[in-house]
Amino acid sequence: MTKYLLPIIACFLSAISVFAQTNQWSFISTIKFPDADSVVYPYLSAVDSNDRLWVLSSKALAPKAHNAIYFADLGDTIFTKFIDYDLNGDSDSLTGNIGAVRGITTLNNSIYISFTVPYPKYKPFTLSGMYRYDNADTNSVFKIVASPSPTYGYGSFIHGIDITQDSIVYAGISFGTTFRNYNFSKSFKNSAYGTWILPDPNNPTQFSNQTEPGGFESQGKDLIRDIALMPNQDYNSSNSTFYTSRNSLAIDQKTGGIAIWTGGQQTIPGTYTPARVVDFDGFLSLIDAWPYGIDVDNEGNLWVAGADSTRKWVKAFKLDGINAEAIYDLPSSTSMDLADENGAPFARPSDVSITDDNGFAYVIDAYAKKAFVFDNLSVGVDEIRPVFNFILDQNYPNPFNPSTKIKFSISNESKVKLIVSDVLGRVVKVLVDENLPAGEYSRIFNASDLSSGIYIYSLTNGKNTISKKMILIK
Repeated sequence: MTKYLLPIIACFLSAISVFAQTNQWSFISTIKFPDADSVVYPYLSAVDSNDRLWVLSSKALAPKAHNAIYFADLGDTIFTKFIDYDLNGDSDSLTGNIGAVRGITTLNNSIYISFTVPYPKYKPFTLSGMYRYDNADTNSVFKIVASPSPTYGYGSFIHGIDITQDSIVYAGISFGTTFRNYNFSKSFKNSAYGTWILPDPNNPTQFSNQTEPGGFESQGKDLIRDIALMPNQDYNSSNSTFYTSRNSLAIDQKTGGIAIWTGGQQTIPGTYTPARVVDFDGFLSLIDAWPYGIDVDNEGNLWVAGADSTRKWVKAFKLDGINAEAIYDLPSSTSMDLADENGAPFARPSDVSITDDNGFAYVIDAYAKKAFVFDNLSVGVDEIRPVFNFILDQNYPNPFNPSTKIKFSISNESKVKLIVSDVLGRVVKVLVDENLPAGEYSRIFNASDLSSGIYIYSLTNGKNTISKKMILIK
């Protein structure tokens, strides 16, 4: 009898484990694009050191889309337009620099984007380029745009990008179905600023790094779409690791998946060796959709956006070498694997970005044309306690700029108010004013429109009130 019970118990414990892992994250809000911007087609994203979300709108998804960049802070419900290349003349099929924006990353609050050049401009060449906006200022932009000769390593379609702390950009490229590194560091002198780094500095005739494990693309359809580096890793070390995502040529022609690249260095990229990541459940056998955006959190977990109709999920994977195990699902009411009625209604989750402290996750949805925001309930909690108490936590982080998370719990269903006041007692924000059932909750306080100083936040439940101080430093 025992031998029959053991598999059942194992399955039961596995289900409990998945449920517990899934519920570490909670779907808390949605960020929409301005109603006037009907030509937005959100694609890839990145988060800067202030937890600000940056999103590309790209003609890669639809010819009628505008190439543009938007941003939002925690607590925002509407994106703000940073720049629209169709309106400023940079996105034009005949004269502009940008055919389709393809990748975005951030470093020290500067924004980097990659793009393909309009094909008719340099026909028959297929070229690309990059822009960098210092301190997120559209008036302080460094531009490097390919030309037929020389191309400075931009003579290929560049897709998703990421950047090291040493200002070396890693980019997925079409040529060789591989990646390239680009030098945006003032200290590295072996390649010109903004140009590509040879695979082997001692071999100027070698132009390609190793090919992605799925082999060479054959029709320009199955390509490396996104790239993700490990946070705070030393990419001068041969122990450095990064990941790429690639879609398949077709549903039944499985060239796609996740690759892990190891054994190389940022200035000798030709020494990286790729291997296909495998998982027992087959979640990472990616098919023909794209971009399958990816990110890596500060615990080294790989996050993947399942962009096709067989997935509609965003999962985090823990890796041991090439072996991956799904450990978290962001709650999705439309997930084809683990639907959660309280989750986000994913239509086509194209990318995921995790904040530096693992406190929040943003999911960009290309079809819903929204960003969905998720709260990591385990971040900022100092102790394990029963949920059903009347408790107001210290905000996290504190001090903060411009957003912080406030967690609270109530012991019974009741009318609840959570307000923020200045030191003179004037209410500056009402975060909650409604009937809530007993349970644990969190809200985001966005103080981007307030000045630095001390603020008081108060939780009221019937005759009970708890107040605490928090500090805004800009």
